[in-house]
Amino acid sequence: MTDAGSVRGGRERSASTIELFFDLVYVFAITQVVTFIHADPTMFRLASGAFLLLLLWWTWSIYTWTTNWTGTDATPVRLFLLAAMGATLLMALAVPDAFGDGSRWFGITYFIVRILAAGFYWVASKNFPEQRAAFFTFFPMSLTAALLVLIGSFLDAPWLGVFWIAGATLDIISAINAGKGTWAVDAKHFAERNGLFVIIALGESIVGIGIAATHVSLEIVLIPAVGVAFVVAAALWWSYFDRAAPGAEAHFLDAEGKEPGRFARDAYSLLHYPLVVGIVFFALSAEDVVTDPTEPLGNVSRVALTLGTALVLLSISAVTFRATRWIAVDRLLAVLAVALLGWFGGSLAAGALTTAVAAILIVTLTWEHFHPWIDSTAEQTPA
Repeated sequence: MTDAGSVRGGRERSASTIELFFDLVYVFAITQVVTFIHADPTMFRLASGAFLLLLLWWTWSIYTWTTNWTGTDATPVRLFLLAAMGATLLMALAVPDAFGDGSRWFGITYFIVRILAAGFYWVASKNFPEQRAAFFTFFPMSLTAALLVLIGSFLDAPWLGVFWIAGATLDIISAINAGKGTWAVDAKHFAERNGLFVIIALGESIVGIGIAATHVSLEIVLIPAVGVAFVVAAALWWSYFDRAAPGAEAHFLDAEGKEPGRFARDAYSLLHYPLVVGIVFFALSAEDVVTDPTEPLGNVSRVALTLGTALVLLSISAVTFRATRWIAVDRLLAVLAVALLGWFGGSLAAGALTTAVAAILIVTLTWEHFHPWIDSTAEQTPA
């Protein structure tokens, strides 16, 4: 096991191959969420998909916290991760029918995934009193939240939804309460792991564009549709990895005391969730854009495109504010512009609407390139 003190002292390591292997099951899980929404493209199904992403994100985040501290060199850790990966794969299989006949299967496997994480952290923290104390600030309440999801999975609507929402809410409360503990966090590794999950979500958009393109005739109109959808995906990557991610990591590396754990919770475990949702929403809309770029998008796809883009910009702005207390006015203006497109752009062809979104992102990123606010504020410490 990695010594807790060495992690807090700034020991740096990169994501291991088994962590990357573990992430592959979440590639499949995100695809399953997109499949779930596409099966019945309604606003309710879109919201339900976002909720499923929350449950999936929370499981991944908890394992990231655990392996960030323990490392993955020891054989027991690797066996634990493989067991959790198998359970997560079974959980992902139930995603398309999680609110129907597959709810019990989803609830049971979800609870198993959560109990494995808690059990392993308990065993790993045996000889580290500070980490054992931190365990009690989060995991008991968090396991109660997972139990609510399990109970709800055996109930019919609307009680299934009531219990699942209650469980998700209790998870957020448990995360807030965890700020009382001093968590051992390897900042560089933690930032890298969350960045890799962003890449997973972006990968779904590339896959969506590619799959949609293979199902339509390769006409002259398809090439610009694929091109503009790719430009949006590339701009979303740039908006996170060019300045925002390095700026957040710079603050993370300089944090001391309880701030590393609190920053990891706020900037990554909480604020990266809407970022992931936004990217997945864009991936959902990108398929429809490429499939028929000359016709207006349906309401769900239009909302997914514009709301998804806005969520990405808002969440990155929130991460930046948490790190530097700097308000990214340019990004907030871009959010407003994208929102207006979503509200008034219902009659625009899918390709034209996506081009407008791409133009807003390009203008925003160009402005940031010549006005590098992140560089001048990355060293600030939040009040």
